[in-house]
Amino acid sequence: MRFRLMSILLLSVAFVACSNGTDNDPVKSGDTDTNKTVPALQKAATAALTPKARRSSYLKTDPGPGRLTPERLHASPSIDGTSLSRARIAPSGEFVTVLQGRADDAQQQDLWAYDIETGEGRLLVSSTDLLDAPEELSEEEKNRRERARNYGSGIVSYSWVGDSLLMFPLGGDLYLYDLDTSEARQITATPAFETDPKVSKDGTLIAYVRGDELYIKELKTGLERQLTNSATDTIRNATASFVVQEELGRNTGYWLSPDNLRVAFTQIDESPIEIETRANIGPDGITTLDQRYPFAGTDNATVKLGVVRTNSNRPRWVNIGDDADIYLTRVAWSPDSKALYAGVLSRDHKTHTIYRVDLSDYSSEIFYQETSETWLNIRSNFTPVEGGLRMISERDGLRRYYEITADGAEALTPPDLLVGNIQCTASDGSLYLTGWRDSPVSTQIFRVQPEAVTLDANDESTTDVTIKEAVITQITTGDGQHGAAFNRDCSRYLGTYSNDNTPSQVRAFEADGTPLTWLSENALNDSHPYAPYLSGHISPEYGTLDAEDGSKLHYQLYKPLDLKPGEQRASVTIVYGGPGVQRVMNRWQRKHLARMLAHHGFVVFQLDGRGSTNRGKAFEDVLYRAMGRAEVVDQTVGADWLKQQSFIDPDRMGVYGWSYGGYMTLMMLGQTDLYASGVSGAPVSDWALYDTAYTERYLGDPRPDNVNYTQGAYEEGSVFAHLDGLTEPVLLIHGMADDNVVFRHTVKLVDALQKRGRHNLHLMTYPGEKHGFRAETARIHRDRQLLEFFLETFDLQEDE
Repeated sequence: MRFRLMSILLLSVAFVACSNGTDNDPVKSGDTDTNKTVPALQKAATAALTPKARRSSYLKTDPGPGRLTPERLHASPSIDGTSLSRARIAPSGEFVTVLQGRADDAQQQDLWAYDIETGEGRLLVSSTDLLDAPEELSEEEKNRRERARNYGSGIVSYSWVGDSLLMFPLGGDLYLYDLDTSEARQITATPAFETDPKVSKDGTLIAYVRGDELYIKELKTGLERQLTNSATDTIRNATASFVVQEELGRNTGYWLSPDNLRVAFTQIDESPIEIETRANIGPDGITTLDQRYPFAGTDNATVKLGVVRTNSNRPRWVNIGDDADIYLTRVAWSPDSKALYAGVLSRDHKTHTIYRVDLSDYSSEIFYQETSETWLNIRSNFTPVEGGLRMISERDGLRRYYEITADGAEALTPPDLLVGNIQCTASDGSLYLTGWRDSPVSTQIFRVQPEAVTLDANDESTTDVTIKEAVITQITTGDGQHGAAFNRDCSRYLGTYSNDNTPSQVRAFEADGTPLTWLSENALNDSHPYAPYLSGHISPEYGTLDAEDGSKLHYQLYKPLDLKPGEQRASVTIVYGGPGVQRVMNRWQRKHLARMLAHHGFVVFQLDGRGSTNRGKAFEDVLYRAMGRAEVVDQTVGADWLKQQSFIDPDRMGVYGWSYGGYMTLMMLGQTDLYASGVSGAPVSDWALYDTAYTERYLGDPRPDNVNYTQGAYEEGSVFAHLDGLTEPVLLIHGMADDNVVFRHTVKLVDALQKRGRHNLHLMTYPGEKHGFRAETARIHRDRQLLEFFLETFDLQEDE
């Protein structure tokens, strides 16, 4: 059909060209027969372009110069410009260290330093100069980076050691860089990988994990001690379990005491978890991996918390309650090293208990407990202070910062300021934090000087939490995403900023927001990699729609630059819809796919429905025991609004999403008739096949005989309950080595549709790729496949 339409268009263009010919053109030389024929053919060609054909012709396989393509989205140099990560102010305050991607390969990171006064930069360590051969990651390291969503290579992390040393892992070993001598030296040299390295507070010790055992090394003497010696095929020391890393955000399994005398560590036993044999299908062959994957409703790894002295290998085990079926969420030492705090989350996610361990006799007691009728979000660490600890909590439904003591809870931030993260606490008690007051679309940096009201920590009624006369100062200005990393005394910070029209920038500031030097201005000048695409830059339009309960749903809309009055365009809705994620934000990141689709002729729409984060707990709670319901209702509100717009072709609306968004794509296709086609990437098809910690938090237990079971939660939340409605063309994309949403989700869905005799499913698999694609070629192919699928399914059909 596309070929036939193109032929008609070319025919029309050819005759238009003839009408503007030279004096030798037969039309102008008195050929009266031709003179009569040409208008008739032009009229026929125009008539052949029906309204639907004209709408289809707006879509482009090649958008032309100055427009984004899948190939350019993932090529080097990155169109985002300079990439800096893990920026930190040196203890001296004189310069800043960062990890910086290379101009020809943004993923390959080196260690740089920038003078904070002049902004002058210098390369400290080249990630490739220290290795004789390309870095090869162990499977454990690959999985660890996957959990952390770290897709870079080279130097991916580093730590300060005292005032003049920097420690970083590379190639499985650890290195120190001496700022005084400008030399790097290797600290470990073993066949095994050293992971999760940490430097003691005084810079004399380095701790790390090797082969699931905990080690510590004295930097001055080079003496290494093995602190644990009990690892087996299923027992792992000082390492977080899969679900704790993936779903609770704890990526470490040990904690050094401030006085260097002890280390708290976890010991996990994975033997209760059944083995899922997963085929890792790659271009060089097939290998089978035995992964202990805790499917919802099955056993988790058990966990113990131990404390071992740094000059010993005999741990003492801490009492963290009688229930073994729990999640150990967070661990932290008191400032004086005399007490240890440990957070324990119940299996149903409704009770979070923080124990205080007395190190004089290793006895423990409940220090603080928080409960919820739905679930508790555990997203940030708690910080011990003298007499208690501080933590972000949603105990009154909003993300606020509290101080917890034996006397109760004190709210340190006001209810009209939704806290993102606490960045620094100054000596006068002032808090520096990120968050928002006016709109969740933008994030600002605030200074809060609190006067808190003390409440009874055991009081179940927390709706009356208030704050008196807090002095709040917004440090940053301008819509967009502002972030900060403060130095130790909160006198200066490194500010990051981006918005729809500004790539990510990094600049040093005084604490009051007075600008200092640029570390990465990343200006959109002629030399910027994005410069060739500035003429085609598209900024989204923002707005809100009303949910059925009156909640405001924020959306963003991208229109093609060549959209003309009266045209009706095909559209693609990019959906996520799940908890813990916000997509509608005024920022530079995660916008290029939408722009690329708009450059190819599509209108692109995104909406954050109820269940998404950063709007308060009640906004999320609609998902409780009901995934795939409220999200579909809210996306339907968005789709109904979209199809009523004069520039939208209601017959050519598509939907695309990845992960939870892939699940939502299938649910939208199955439960509505709003879309002509969809692309589903790495989708959950059956929640019983996803992990315990995430799934049970929202849906409970899938076993009908379990006390935490809710009838219909898993059954109605499954894609398979809605296959009768899944009749539109759908492209299913999945990495064949995905260990998060395992490939079995796709296999089960394909099997079900084949048994129903369906031929609307198109499948594209990627050998060796996990949940987040790493290979540039795979990312390009994926996005090209997505684009071509919508171009094809929105083209004219033969019966039109």
